[in-house]
Amino acid sequence: MIALITMHELQGLTAQQLGELHQFFTWLLTEPTLDEAERRHILASLENIERAMGYVARPTPRGFTMKP
Repeated sequence: MIALITMHELQGLTAQQLGELHQFFTWLLTEPTLDEAERRHILASLENIERAMGYVARPTPRGFTMKP
């Protein structure tokens, strides 16, 4: 079974790591043996990864620091 990746788990990853995860989960969707639950987990994980990628892409406002 494929686990769902949460936003909390994605918080500390770099843009490159998020990109690699996105590529991997996109590739997983091509597997013909997926059941519906696995497919839902992959799609939800991809959505979370894309959200996290958006957070990483935003610049940090001047005077603020991001905690890892």
